[in-house]
Amino acid sequence: MGFAFVCGWCGAPCTVWGEPVASWWTDKYELPDEFECWSCGGINETPPPPWTPAE
Repeated sequence: MGFAFVCGWCGAPCTVWGEPVASWWTDKYELPDEFECWSCGGINETPPPPWTPAE
């Protein structure tokens, strides 16, 4: 599942893909600690949950 974040350098919307984590009672995803902006190439830290699913 993809999650929407905004680049802290240029303000571009970025989608970060999360890997599902096994859970019996809820959907959980694991995201990388950092992601690279597709627009400017800046490195951003992934914020703490809750995350907004990308459309």
